[in-house]
Amino acid sequence: MGSTDVLVVGVDGSPDSRLALEYAVSEAVLRGAALRVVSAFESAGIFGDRYDVPIPVSDQQIAEKVEAEMVTLINEVIGTRPDVPKVQVVVQAGVTGRVLTEASADADMLIVGHRGRGEVASALLGSVGLYCVLHARCSVTVVRPRGELHTEEALPTNP
Repeated sequence: MGSTDVLVVGVDGSPDSRLALEYAVSEAVLRGAALRVVSAFESAGIFGDRYDVPIPVSDQQIAEKVEAEMVTLINEVIGTRPDVPKVQVVVQAGVTGRVLTEASADADMLIVGHRGRGEVASALLGSVGLYCVLHARCSVTVVRPRGELHTEEALPTNP
């Protein structure tokens, strides 16, 4: 792999996305690749239209807040590592799965957490992860929480 390799990781602030970021940093260092850290958010205008309420913040304000949170998280994960990849931060309004697959169109790998901030936790892959697996134009790695049982182990078997 050469120095033009790019890995993309989706980050939404969830514990699983932090694990995905940790994995992505290690993988980028191992490959000598650049790392593109991507976060999507729902546009304030769409939210306001959906609920027919005025939203007192702009997409730019939301993006700035999300970016600041991402930079803090990246700095925590990178910490005092001796080797770190070149990191690019991308924050964009839009549907998360689409934003991630578009951001990874030129990448060698897209890395996502097993579950994001969705309301229902389960042994099944989250909707964003599934979207990415089905639509990304590159390899997709889904990072599961440490110590989590595999689906086959979690389900009862017939005697």
